[in-house]
Amino acid sequence: MRTAANTARQAELGFEEPNELLRGVTNDRSGGVVKSSLRVLSVLEYFQANARPARTTEISRALAIPNSSADDILKTLVRTGYLAFDPRQKVYLPSYRIVTLARRIEGSFFGGTAVSDLMDEVHRRTGLTVWLCMQNDRWVQCSAIIAGSDFHAGVHVEGFTDYDWSTAAGMALLSGKPQEVVVEIAKRMFRTEPPARRVASVATLLDKVRSVRKQGYATSRGFSAEGATAVAASFQSKFMRVPVAVGLVSADPEESPATAALGSALRQIAARHQRLAELHRANDDLPISPEWECPLQQ
Repeated sequence: MRTAANTARQAELGFEEPNELLRGVTNDRSGGVVKSSLRVLSVLEYFQANARPARTTEISRALAIPNSSADDILKTLVRTGYLAFDPRQKVYLPSYRIVTLARRIEGSFFGGTAVSDLMDEVHRRTGLTVWLCMQNDRWVQCSAIIAGSDFHAGVHVEGFTDYDWSTAAGMALLSGKPQEVVVEIAKRMFRTEPPARRVASVATLLDKVRSVRKQGYATSRGFSAEGATAVAASFQSKFMRVPVAVGLVSADPEESPATAALGSALRQIAARHQRLAELHRANDDLPISPEWECPLQQ
């Protein structure tokens, strides 16, 4: 059943939202949503959500796109090696090229498996939904989620973007940036304020960033429910090209001992994984000992 929100979203995008992927971009203020590009990504995300081969009709129906469009996209992905096609059963499935691509990007930009290892441990220790945010242009964007006991599909959305840097994720990201970058972001964030109020707002934000740096984690209220608190910590190393913030939600108020304990644990886990990542990468750069070298084939 269509709702007023669905109608407004369709008017904003210029076409009907076909799947979960678009939920993350509908609040993106940058504009420039390209339908054909989203459809390609939607096909890849379809296989993430449905771990089995599928026919063209299944995919087009699930994504609410014309069968001809789905067929063109699938054939293009097959030709480029990102999907494989079984001619006997007439089904498509992901190719290993997708895995290779993701691993190479992870190694080049995120220090190998450091980020995923951190998220996995936080999830394993808490059982809660863990989310990863990073800066994307002028926004804070949720890039990855591991669903936990408190997962809510309407709240935890991969791809969701937020202009407000005063959230826990935003503050955690700011805490790892140079002061001049923080000031630049703060001024941009409050540019619509009157001059006197803008100065006060920027000063307040800078004070909060200093507090987060000292504390080692950031908090913000009302992330998913009244009384709940978002908790996030910065994670970066010299081998990462893109710093990130990892966070979760405390069911307790911001000032409660339980939230403080959760924040402290998150900070410690992030710090340990940063040391492990840098140690592992440093060992990778060591010369190979002769006794471990593979013998040349005669």
